[in-house]
Amino acid sequence: MTDEEFRKLSPFYRDLVLRRCSSLKLSLADFSMDSFQELKGKTIRLAKALGKDPEALKVEEIDRKNEELRIRLKTWENTIPSRYRDADLAQDFHAPFIERMKNGQSGVVVGGNGIGKTRLAWALARYWKQQNPLCSVQIVKGAELLSEVKAVEGDWYRYIREQYGNSEHLFIDEIDKIKGSEADWMLLTYLIDYRYEWCWQTVVLGNCDKDETMRLLGQSSYSRLSGDGAEAYHLTGTDRRKEIESR
Repeated sequence: MTDEEFRKLSPFYRDLVLRRCSSLKLSLADFSMDSFQELKGKTIRLAKALGKDPEALKVEEIDRKNEELRIRLKTWENTIPSRYRDADLAQDFHAPFIERMKNGQSGVVVGGNGIGKTRLAWALARYWKQQNPLCSVQIVKGAELLSEVKAVEGDWYRYIREQYGNSEHLFIDEIDKIKGSEADWMLLTYLIDYRYEWCWQTVVLGNCDKDETMRLLGQSSYSRLSGDGAEAYHLTGTDRRKEIESR
């Protein structure tokens, strides 16, 4: 970084660069603009995670806060089931609708057995956690969600709202495995409607086609998830389970 490039930085970023050069035992000339852009990007992501303006952060606290978030992310990644710990959006999934989900859009994902629907959910969850380790992400099977709620004594609607209503990103897997009553489906409809009102991302996944998904969810919930007039996202590919068995 040249003296002229350094002078063009705001006082906050000048202090940050000098601190980083000191910790790395580098001269200013050895600290490249690429290194600065990387440092700035990390600072912006940290500020976003903390809900602050980047230049409102204290320079001396940035490294400590980044380390705290790194540990938090690592702790969360240890909760990922072993089968999905290598799930990666960039390597595993290339469908155009993935970009819309990365932007926080809700959706319905359908497709056959073993093509990666659950893997997609974990890959998206990891993406959101990498963007902000403090964000709330939940992945739950539909039948397990309803079983959990119905085991609660008291107000089921309040429970489902408090436990699943306010996560920033919720993935409800195996929607086709739910064998519930009309009252059970009403609970799920309530949850989807509640999250729709608060603009949280909700992604429903199932081993069924669009028509069956619409029948299960109901027109109202389907519309809230996929957008008026939108098709369900159809994930295609080969059965990964058979590929693994054949090796």
